[in-house]
Amino acid sequence: MTRSGSRRRGGTGRSRSGQLATIEWFDGPRETLADLFALADDSPAQVSTYLELGRVLVTREGAAIVGHLQLVDGDRPGECEVKSLAVREDRQGEGIGRALVARAVEACRDEGRRTLLVATAAAGTDVLRFYQRQGFRMLRVQRDAFTPEAGYPEVEIEGIPLRDRVWLSMEL
Repeated sequence: MTRSGSRRRGGTGRSRSGQLATIEWFDGPRETLADLFALADDSPAQVSTYLELGRVLVTREGAAIVGHLQLVDGDRPGECEVKSLAVREDRQGEGIGRALVARAVEACRDEGRRTLLVATAAAGTDVLRFYQRQGFRMLRVQRDAFTPEAGYPEVEIEGIPLRDRVWLSMEL
């Protein structure tokens, strides 16, 4: 990826499929990304509360969008949060998510941010491993975040009930 302070430019590279992939800031209607947001979050009610917040990076291959990452401001000055990240299921494992996180880190550093946060289900051990491999570290656990009252179905991930949220952080 090319280094740029511009919000309009992104990086390029080749995917495992050999197609040219571009990471760029998305400026279209967020509904266009509804399938990716639904892939990242099991609660349509929750997605509706943050769909329009912040800004979104997308990975494009030609006209097709194969992944997205949403960045929103954190609660404290200098913080930014990865609110949503998803890669089409048929394209997972190709480095698309890793490249989106790297571009988000680059953008946050260019803006002088100090901390990047992300929250995910404690039951999703593969996702926890992914974020730790990107440089995030455990910060705190939020118990009972994924309840029916919050719009989440009662499900298990890898045999673990979906209940708690884990917050991770990366110092920039």
